[in-house]
Formats: sequence, C-alpha cells, structure tokens
Amino acid sequence: MSRIVLPLVLCLAMAVQAYFPNDPKPCKYGDTECFVKFCNRLITEKATEGDDSLNLVQLDPLAVDRMVLKQGDDRSPVRIDLTFTNNKLFGNKDLRFKKIRGFGKEIATKHEMIMTSKVYSLVGEYSIKGQVLVLPISGSGHSNMTLIGTDLKVSFIGKPVEKNGEIYMEATDLQYYLKPKSQHYHFSNLFNGDKILGDTMNTFLNENGAAIFSETKETIEKAFAALYQPLITRVFSKYPYAKYFAAEESS
Repeated sequence: MSRIVLPLVLCLAMAVQAYFPNDPKPCKYGDTECFVKFCNRLITEKATEGDDSLNLVQLDPLAVDRMVLKQGDDRSPVRIDLTFTNNKLFGNKDLRFKKIRGFGKEIATKHEMIMTSKVYSLVGEYSIKGQVLVLPISGSGHSNMTLIGTDLKVSFIGKPVEKNGEIYMEATDLQYYLKPKSQHYHFSNLFNGDKILGDTMNTFLNENGAAIFSETKETIEKAFAALYQPLITRVFSKYPYAKYFAAEESS
C-alpha cells in the first residue's frame, strides 16, 4: 500500500494558491466548515485522476503494492500472517467528509478528519497462514476484502519543518480508525485449491465477519496508519504550509 494517499491531502494540496481556481477560493486557516465542503467537491472531481504537479497519485483505484497483517499470539482467537500484494483499493471517489478539526495557523497540534465511505474494497493477490477462531487457514491466490458503510477517523500531529527559509508541515503520530457496518471476505485457492474446504472457510469467514474484524481491527488500523503517515508528509512537503490557505486580509 505504499502509494496510498489520504483523500484529505488531495483537498488541501489543491488549495495551493498558485494552482487554485478563482471559484471556489481556498479556505482560510481553521475554517473547518469550508474544508468539509471543499474536500467533498474535490474528492468527487479528482479522485480518479491524481495530479503529478502536487505529488498526488490516482485515488480510485489506489495502487496497493504490499500490506502485511500479523495478528495475534497463542491466546488470540485469530492468529494469522496475511500479506496482500499488487492490490487495488476501490471506493475513495465515494468518500464523504463529515467533520474536520485543526489546520489552523498552529502546525504543531492535532489535525483530524472524520469521514464515511459507502464501500471500501481491497482486491488483489494474497497469501495467508494461521488460525481463525477454531479453524486453521492457509492459501494464496486472489482475494477481496470489503468494508461496507464505514465510519473513518484519521488524526495526526503536525510538525513544523523549516526548509529554505519556509515552514512546511510533517505528519507525525498518525492514528487511523475504522468502524464498518459490515464486512465481506473472499479468498480464492484456499487449502491448495480444495474447493469444498475453501468454500466452507469463506462461508465461515463471512458468517463470523464482525467477530473476525473486531479481533483484527487494531492490526489493520496500525498497518494503514503506518502507510498513510509518510504519504501525507510527502504531499505537504510540496509547498510551504501557508500556501495551502487563503491569504488573510490586512487589518
């Protein structure tokens, strides 16, 4: 998932005044209602395009190069070593921002985005071994892990960094939270292609989806957070922090 970029980064990066259209104008420092409207408009218009001039990649689908989930100890009901490779993440174009906090003049503070998504689907190749609840699991092939009706919250602490006499923002201590209404899992070629065992396991995974997600939630969130943090910093390193906001009027 080394190319995942948080959709808010697109929104704020597009507000750089040198590239921003006259209508709508970029938001002022801390105008979180403006940020919400602005980000929802831009995620609708730009999620499938990306922009090389702003260090942005295509957001939907997102290329997911590799993500590793190692979950559980000997006492955990879910103990897995799961690796996703060459995946794509679908659903960012339907992301909607509900609330944004921070992004004022003070960089070294908490910045937070609260969002909802209709469907997030991570699709591609996988390999897995371990145990899920009472059943062993192993296999490699094609997978689809989908989260439906998900509430998301992403927060980080800004760190001011001076470069060439200008102040930029670096994201630190990023936290990522997920709360889906439901989940769907499908793993092809489980148990060396044994169709009966594979179908039984996929049925079991979906019948117990809520319990499985609850056990793996923290591991998934940490994996996403570790991948998002350097990518947010990368985009905010493109321009000085102040250029992402509307110029203040002189008093």
